[in-house]
Amino acid sequence: MSVLAGIHAVKHALDAGDSIDELLIEKGKHHPRLNELVHLAKKKDIRFSFVPREALARLAEGVPHQGVVAKLVAAGAVALPSFDVWVKTIDMDTAPMVLLLDQVTDPHNLGACVRTAEAAGCIAVIVLKDHAADVHSPVVAKAACGALSRLPLLRVTNMTRCIQALQQQGFWTVGLAGEASISIYDAPLSGAVAVVMGSEDKGMRRLVRETCDQLIHIPMPGSVESLNVSVATGVALFEINRKRCAG
Repeated sequence: MSVLAGIHAVKHALDAGDSIDELLIEKGKHHPRLNELVHLAKKKDIRFSFVPREALARLAEGVPHQGVVAKLVAAGAVALPSFDVWVKTIDMDTAPMVLLLDQVTDPHNLGACVRTAEAAGCIAVIVLKDHAADVHSPVVAKAACGALSRLPLLRVTNMTRCIQALQQQGFWTVGLAGEASISIYDAPLSGAVAVVMGSEDKGMRRLVRETCDQLIHIPMPGSVESLNVSVATGVALFEINRKRCAG
């Protein structure tokens, strides 16, 4: 079970039809937007209850809850089969796109990457079971803004073997690396593509880097040395979409 905290995040999840198990409202707190959430929960036949503020704070784990927490099932982390089963069910005729995150440890970054991947049309996000942010964290859920219930979030023990399995399935795997000689704007990225992003501080690990079919970089005319991983993910995924729309 995952949780979502905050009025905006919960409202977005309700509007989007995400699978919410229960809505928890702060007892004694009166606010028009909280009343709106209760009304939506009744309309959608979602159970709700009023609990002490302390209970919400424990569930939200430091995320500002604004008087409301939603319990929901994260599709990728709970309900899906293992990666080995999932990868064999992919319809390769649809030119699918997958995002792989190698040791992304910041929950804000993980949630933002999941949100971006869902917006870009990825069929899944794949993360490591260890040395990565906790996929059940309320911080991840809030940053993902409902995407966790709509996009498979698969966890694997070995990223290199995961990449090899995707390659055998027919994916072209590209890793983002600042020192790569090929620009993302020059790389042909059609068909089934798996995009691999490294950790916030060290980037991709050596074996992961060497397993990719191709390394590409995002040109940066400015003076900064690197982009935040979630920003770089957005640039990469939507550049692939732009190329596809352009034919």
